[in-house]
Amino acid sequence: MDELDNIQYSPILNYRYERFFRDTRYNGNRLDEATRKKLISIIDEDVAQYSEGLPMLAKMLGQFKSYDDDGHHVYGVIVSVMQFAIITMIDCMVIGKYFMLADSDYDKRFMRGKMKVVLNEGFKKLYGFEGNTKMRSEWNKVGTIINYFPTELELQYKQLSSLLDHHARTSSWWRDERNMETHLDTEKLYVSRCEEVVEAQVMLDSLKLFDALFAVNLFLGNLHAYLRNVLIDKYKRGELSEE
Repeated sequence: MDELDNIQYSPILNYRYERFFRDTRYNGNRLDEATRKKLISIIDEDVAQYSEGLPMLAKMLGQFKSYDDDGHHVYGVIVSVMQFAIITMIDCMVIGKYFMLADSDYDKRFMRGKMKVVLNEGFKKLYGFEGNTKMRSEWNKVGTIINYFPTELELQYKQLSSLLDHHARTSSWWRDERNMETHLDTEKLYVSRCEEVVEAQVMLDSLKLFDALFAVNLFLGNLHAYLRNVLIDKYKRGELSEE
């Protein structure tokens, strides 16, 4: 009881989302062994941290299926999109790790191709490229519940929507490479695989999706914080029991 009475409100943060959507140009430097080892170590730490919360998200989604009210629906959308964002971020990091670890030329070219698939499919699922994929996107799901939140968060949603839309329109997101890899168009695939492998460029490419997902996940954290604060208010007014 004392723990619930002393529970703290969560701040709604005003993130500078635009910094996650800046184009980072390759400066021509190669990855040296020390940098490669450092990046792999960071990836291992981040993957462990992000994956730690996945069982809880899955458990919450399972529990929400038992309810049919607006509150649980809104919460369920947030948790579901958060699960997508975190898993896809982890996939980006893991495929980057094994790309850097690949010790044969063909393995490295193969992993580069599979990364392009993740980048294309990941952004298509996150935001989409045209009408149909945008309607089915995770971001569109968030749009269906944003009216439950205050103006401050609606404005953040609009800002992120603009940034994501610009991201979708200023790049092909490796569509051709994705098609070659998934449909095994071997003639074109061979030509693609023969392109020079530049490790630093490939890792920079992976950040384009990772950073967009990271920005979205920060925003989802704000939505979650708002709902948590609403529940705290209800508890303090006696509208909710500790059960």
